Amino acid sequence: MRLIRSRDVLILTGLSADQLREWTVRRSLILPDFPASRRGQQAQFGWQTVLLLRLAVVMRSRFHVELQVHRDLLARARDLLSGRSFPSLWGTRLAIYGLEHCALLTANEPVPADEDAIVLRLNDHLEILSQGFGVTEHIAQLQLFPAVGIRRSEPQADSEAGPDLRATEGVAS
Repeated sequence: MRLIRSRDVLILTGLSADQLREWTVRRSLILPDFPASRRGQQAQFGWQTVLLLRLAVVMRSRFHVELQVHRDLLARARDLLSGRSFPSLWGTRLAIYGLEHCALLTANEPVPADEDAIVLRLNDHLEILSQGFGVTEHIAQLQLFPAVGIRRSEPQADSEAGPDLRATEGVAS
């Protein structure tokens, strides 16, 4: 897991150094992955923690949610994110129901009609994190097997030999 330092978290979240220290150390709302072990050393954060910090900023600034009261909700959201891979979160949303529990919803999954929810789309946050953690492009599927096509070469003079079929890499011509 790639980790970044506190000063990079400030840039990615928009938090001030005092706010980050308040949320991660003093109030223990969202703990760093590796706390600073001594004075003068910076804490280190993984992408899930930085994503959760970004979501907490949105909850506080846009929806005026008092984060200290909902520390357990933040812990449940962290648990949801901890088992997921970065690419699997593209297109998902975090739904917070009644400020009591939360769930990750896929792009096609509707919010239940019988519950009020705050829905936070993750794509914009993931885009910023991909830049901040040094992922220059969206993660594409790796090519596991080369594409093999068959092409016909020029017909040979000897008509009984039949066509010459050769396997070539790339797209079939």
